[in-house]
Amino acid sequence: MSHSSTSTYDIGNVTIWDVTNVLEFATSQFASIWMVCDRSHVPRTPAYKASFVRQMTWEADHFVFPYINLCMVLNTHPTMPDLLRSILGKFARLQTRNINTEQFHDEFFVHCSPHDPELRSTHRVVTNYAHDWWKDRFDTLQFPLPFLDVNEVMDMTHDHFEQLPMAAMLVPGPVITDQVEGDPLLNQILALKARIQHLGESLASLLEEKTKAATVAASTMADLEGPMDQLEEALLKSGR
Repeated sequence: MSHSSTSTYDIGNVTIWDVTNVLEFATSQFASIWMVCDRSHVPRTPAYKASFVRQMTWEADHFVFPYINLCMVLNTHPTMPDLLRSILGKFARLQTRNINTEQFHDEFFVHCSPHDPELRSTHRVVTNYAHDWWKDRFDTLQFPLPFLDVNEVMDMTHDHFEQLPMAAMLVPGPVITDQVEGDPLLNQILALKARIQHLGESLASLLEEKTKAATVAASTMADLEGPMDQLEEALLKSGR
């Protein structure tokens, strides 16, 4: 998949909206990982489980933790799906040595199913992912996973949403103006306000288009009313 993008991100310019999109993308990858690996018939040896946790840690280190940390620095709370929240709970237990790698693997497949009604997330799964290590024998092939910068992550997030039906409403946004130097929290609020205004305008435009279409349809039906009455009268006469 191509990840060419004209956008250049600086971590200081990443907005809460961007973080939310990245976390949605990360959740999609975790859901795909669960579904593909759950169907796999590869023996779950200790070596397999250790390799699985290494790959999962790479996922979290590139698509989750940096963006949650950014929100903490800005004293804001990121919005995340319940499935991702559950997975992060397992990572927290692993990082604090409450569970080992084998237990992390087992708990992930028992408690983090995207088919769980309370955590359901299968609708976010798409066909293509840039680094879909889970679709191969990662335990024996030992894929060299790259270090990804913020631009690469944002490009992959953009590619992800392009594969979803509502992609046009989820990714593009307005140009953010009136930023205040040295006040990141205020800048986040301004960015969020601009996003909400942009979505409101988009919805208003969509409703206007639908209203016009309904008006045209009603006018067409009214125009057909006379000919339909004449046809009905003619049929009645012919049946006499």
